[in-house]
Amino acid sequence: MGRRARGDSPPSGRRALARRDFLRMMAVGLGATSTLVLPGVRAFGGARVSRRRLRTAYRLSTHGRRTCHACKAHAANRFYRTSKAVGRAHVGCNCAIVTQPLLAGIYSCYFARSDVYDRRWKTARCPSRRR
Repeated sequence: MGRRARGDSPPSGRRALARRDFLRMMAVGLGATSTLVLPGVRAFGGARVSRRRLRTAYRLSTHGRRTCHACKAHAANRFYRTSKAVGRAHVGCNCAIVTQPLLAGIYSCYFARSDVYDRRWKTARCPSRRR
């Protein structure tokens, strides 16, 4: 069996689908599906939370930085009531301070006793969030 020339049709008589044509069709199908499905996601995903029910907490962010393990652990587990209350993992830590919206109930539970909440604490100071 020899190789087919570039413009020849496959032996079955059907036209072969080129890679670019296939990718183009997939992109069009994905775009059409997303426009039909995504508007309904918000309706089924849960109600929007009003700004009155949200409070702002502060955290450290290690995104886009070369950081040590201590910085990563602090950033993943600690919440602060104010930006001034942010405690660094060590001298020379250059992690960015970012805001984190929390529901008012979780916020009041986290900061009922102090300006810092750490998820690694052994005693459960706040009920776990249900997902």
